[in-house]
Amino acid sequence: MCENHDRKELHAYCKTCKKKICSSCIKEEHHQHDWETIRDILREKKHSLPEECKEIRAKQLPGLKGELCRFDKKIEEEEARFELNKSTLNGSRQSYISEINRLFDDRIDGCRQRSETAVQVYKDKREVLKQKVEYLETMTTSLDKDINTLPDHDILDMEKGMRYELENALSYNADMYTCATVFVPGHMEVQVLENMIGEILYVSVEEKNDIDRYTKYISSLKAASDTNAWVKVHEDKFAKLIDITGDVLKTMKNACAKMIISKRGELVLADVNKLELLVMSKDEDKITTIDVKPLRPSYISKTDNDDILVTLRDDGDLYNLTPTSRRIVQRMTLTGEVLHTYEFREDGKTRLFTLPTRTAENKNSDICVVNRLSGDNGELVVLHENGRLKFTYKGDGLESDKFSPKDVECDDKCHILFTEQYSRGVHMLSSEGLYLCKLCPYENLHPFVISIHGDTLWCGFKEGRLKVFKYTN
Repeated sequence: MCENHDRKELHAYCKTCKKKICSSCIKEEHHQHDWETIRDILREKKHSLPEECKEIRAKQLPGLKGELCRFDKKIEEEEARFELNKSTLNGSRQSYISEINRLFDDRIDGCRQRSETAVQVYKDKREVLKQKVEYLETMTTSLDKDINTLPDHDILDMEKGMRYELENALSYNADMYTCATVFVPGHMEVQVLENMIGEILYVSVEEKNDIDRYTKYISSLKAASDTNAWVKVHEDKFAKLIDITGDVLKTMKNACAKMIISKRGELVLADVNKLELLVMSKDEDKITTIDVKPLRPSYISKTDNDDILVTLRDDGDLYNLTPTSRRIVQRMTLTGEVLHTYEFREDGKTRLFTLPTRTAENKNSDICVVNRLSGDNGELVVLHENGRLKFTYKGDGLESDKFSPKDVECDDKCHILFTEQYSRGVHMLSSEGLYLCKLCPYENLHPFVISIHGDTLWCGFKEGRLKVFKYTN
């Protein structure tokens, strides 16, 4: 019954507003809308719905049931992950308790040993004094009893010995000897205990949009904001600034792996042919050139303080290096001042990289570098800001024996995200190199490049797809 017109019968359906209406509704607010009587609609539906239901059962339901199974699998995986976390925590608890018990037992043993040392000092002093007391008792008794019968010389010798021992004995005052064993309790720092036990990491990745319009794989990707990103498709001459729906906002004749936008809006480009960097002002009215000859720039990323990290290499063989080969990551300002060159380990001889291809600065100032060792093999090299090697990750925790990382990013919690050629998904490491989990595990898609801006994760796939995720960490 119509609530607007004296509860008249709803005998028609407005296709424009997608609601049931009465005869008065048709004459008033719906008079210019596309409507049809419910009787006519049902006549058509009774003819078409059976076939449509068959098609849904044949085509859509199998896929939906497959998704149900995938949700069941994710539920099982998360429940199993909880049991593993609980087992890990209980194992850590027993380990910590055992270590704490050992430390307390060590302290008790230390107190016992030191107290025993003190007691032994007192016992030794007491024993000496006891002997002197016994001597004095014997001597005084003898002199008192036998003074009239002892030879004169013996009396004088005994008196001399008695007075010497008495004087010596009187110097044994217990207050002169103090040995104290005191345990000083430590202060329990709750934050230290929290850090010892570890953190609970909750990561959520929810797909916001799927852009399926490219025929080649996405070779490079850089988020410009939560809603825009620069995208370069393989064999395409132009990088494109797109919005979250995939619409093109701007084009640039450069691979976006070789460009960044500074916090001030300056555009920094790497010219691989002229072996230089170009810094273009926000208004595009001024261009500054940074010469990096004779090395070839291949990738640029920016740091939190608006410096840039540039991967540079010579033109020699990619993987068979010679003593004169140059494979470096350089930190520099937007004016071209070189702040740090990362090339060798602390010994000044061992190379850090074979072919550095991607970089990212972590929030703790670590430098993360994708280092290719051959055409199908690589590693993640993580350096301290001063260039000292922190760790090298070679794929521990992944299901494949081969490891070939392709791209690397860091989130606001200092976790390291990377894509990898032989395993589907985006992988996460702790800042110390511990493998944590896999994100975006699509069955038939291979993540290739990634970029994070705020809580938005952009992911380009080898299959030409681009997905945008809400990333919660």
